[in-house]
Amino acid sequence: MKRRRSSLSMKLYRRVLLLLALTGLAIGGVLYSVALREVERASDAQLVNASRLLYMMMQDDLAAGVLVRHDRLVGVDGDPLLSTQETQAFQASYDSCMFTVFWEGRPVAQSGWGAPVSAVPRRPGLHDFQALGGAWRSYGMRGRDPRLLIVVAERGAMREFSIARLSGELALPMLGLLLAAMLVLWWTLRKSLSQVERLASTLGARSLSDLQPLEPEEWPRDVEPLIEALNKLFARLENAYELEQAFTDDVAHELRTPLAAIRAQAQVLRRLAPAALGEDVVRLLAMVDRTNHLVDGMLTLARLNATSVAARSVDVHALVAEVVADALIELPADAIEASVIPDHIVRWRCDASLLQIALSAVIGNALRHARGGGHLDIAIVRGGDRLIVTIGDRGPGVPAAERERLLLRFEHGGSASSGSGLGLSIASKAMTLLGGTIRLEDRPDGPGLLVVLTLPSTQG
Repeated sequence: MKRRRSSLSMKLYRRVLLLLALTGLAIGGVLYSVALREVERASDAQLVNASRLLYMMMQDDLAAGVLVRHDRLVGVDGDPLLSTQETQAFQASYDSCMFTVFWEGRPVAQSGWGAPVSAVPRRPGLHDFQALGGAWRSYGMRGRDPRLLIVVAERGAMREFSIARLSGELALPMLGLLLAAMLVLWWTLRKSLSQVERLASTLGARSLSDLQPLEPEEWPRDVEPLIEALNKLFARLENAYELEQAFTDDVAHELRTPLAAIRAQAQVLRRLAPAALGEDVVRLLAMVDRTNHLVDGMLTLARLNATSVAARSVDVHALVAEVVADALIELPADAIEASVIPDHIVRWRCDASLLQIALSAVIGNALRHARGGGHLDIAIVRGGDRLIVTIGDRGPGVPAAERERLLLRFEHGGSASSGSGLGLSIASKAMTLLGGTIRLEDRPDGPGLLVVLTLPSTQG
């Protein structure tokens, strides 16, 4: 089973997302530590403020000297140091705090709830202690009279509750930020990698012969090494094409020269030789002509590989008529009846040279096989997004099983009038460069072959 490859953007997204998640966890840990420290600092400050409030509430009694009366502690005989209203006011301000007031180390007032007095630290400052199965935090403040000690305490669970509530309030915004970061990250990656897609689209739109170097200034600096590598590859390919073209031209020249000499000698021989050699000389001339056609076809195919496509508005009707006229020039006047419909200008944007090569190859092939039928019917149909040119002859046609094969190089049909085997392959190559297609079909109105050339629309 073939493994499905993941895209580059998805790989980068996963890795950056993992980095983002780790960074988010680290930031969350730091925020939690900071929040924990701030909550503890605020809670300690609350204990300090609560103790100061109690001390202020007791100032009147302390100033009146009622704390010690007749050498008896006020709290011991039921004389309250804090009134009920003052205790309620304290609880209204610090409902989570308990307090105990000590005079000479003995409790003289308390909030009435919370940790037992025996467990409360009787020392000034901040302290942790255990009571009622849980942790507590206390603050002891000495009065102006050092015999007075005010201790305010709070359960440690209250601090944990504050931290949990703060964490809950931060979780939703953090989750929202994380989701937003994921979306922004994906959009940024896609936006950045769109340049790669643009490069692929640019290269895909090029023809085989378009080896113009890419302009580095038109691309981001990150892909500049890739652009430089592609330009070097284009330069090597162009050099290879030039060498191939030069070699092909040289070979064609070297072949044509002796063929021309052979043909000339054969023509002389046909005039001077006895009648018994006449058929042999005719066959020799036919072989020379066929070899010439083969050389021309190979040269055309080689040049097609180096042809650059230049689209412009073309009168397809006039071009077809010109190709038909050129092809009929070599035939006897009454050999073929050719018709082209419609009989008016049909314009289409395409490369005229490539279309002419395709038409010449197909029409030449049709004339070679249509001589027996004597008819060549060409129709030009213009649609919204395509132009279709059909060339139909009245020859023997091509079996459906052989049609694809005949579009390949050096593939011949079964008839005696088969050519070099390059005509339809040249047409197929030219149509491919034009972005079109070629299709062989049966004629719908009788015997014969129908060749369908389809051209797509191109933007001007």
